[in-house]
Amino acid sequence: MTPDAELAAYQRQIADLNAELEQTNRGLIALYAELEEARQAAERLAATEAELAAVRAEHELLAERDRMARDLHDRVIQRIFAAGMTLQTAAKLARSPQASARIEAVIGDLDTSIDEIRETIFELRHRQRAVPPSIRAGIFAVVAETEPNLGFAPALTFDGLVDSVPDHLSGHLLAVLREALSNVVRHAEASSVSVTIRVGPELELTVTDDGRGMGSVTRSSGVRNMRERAEELGGTFRLVSEPGAGTTLAWCVPAG
Repeated sequence: MTPDAELAAYQRQIADLNAELEQTNRGLIALYAELEEARQAAERLAATEAELAAVRAEHELLAERDRMARDLHDRVIQRIFAAGMTLQTAAKLARSPQASARIEAVIGDLDTSIDEIRETIFELRHRQRAVPPSIRAGIFAVVAETEPNLGFAPALTFDGLVDSVPDHLSGHLLAVLREALSNVVRHAEASSVSVTIRVGPELELTVTDDGRGMGSVTRSSGVRNMRERAEELGGTFRLVSEPGAGTTLAWCVPAG
């Protein structure tokens, strides 16, 4: 083989090697792109799994809160309520005025405890939910809570755009409604109860029963709390109760 032929052969070999090297480089670039895409997909999957884990954790937390709320309502409140009813009977039978006064004081403390537990239940069930319940749904829920203890369903009337009640008033409204109906359950011995909620320039809640009247209950801590809520919001609170003639409660505040 002549030197020119050998040089040509070497040049062909170099060209073939360069072609193979170029093909290998393209393969490496494609492989790197695939690896990068796989890495990004893994990151997206990890993020999705983290989000799913966070959602699962939130659902588990809400489920635990619901369970705690049910336990508080179905067990603790019912036991306290039963104890209060027993003490009311004991107060009527007590011969000593001092003993009767002390029993009434304990009953007042139990009423306050029930109110605080119900507030806690409300917070457990409704705080940090993705979609907060409407005020109308909250009203229905509070009314439904009292139906088993009353033995009948209260009549509920809405007047005006109830769902337009501002958030800063809805909690107060539900707390006052809950306390008003709780007083009917504990003291009124009523056969009918009507609840009316009017929304206009003012937000007005009226609860009327045909029971025996509340008597000294009009000075209870629950009544005081309802009055204080109205005053803090620049509104009014009125309670009319006559022996044997039922009770009417009217709670009225500016609607914002």
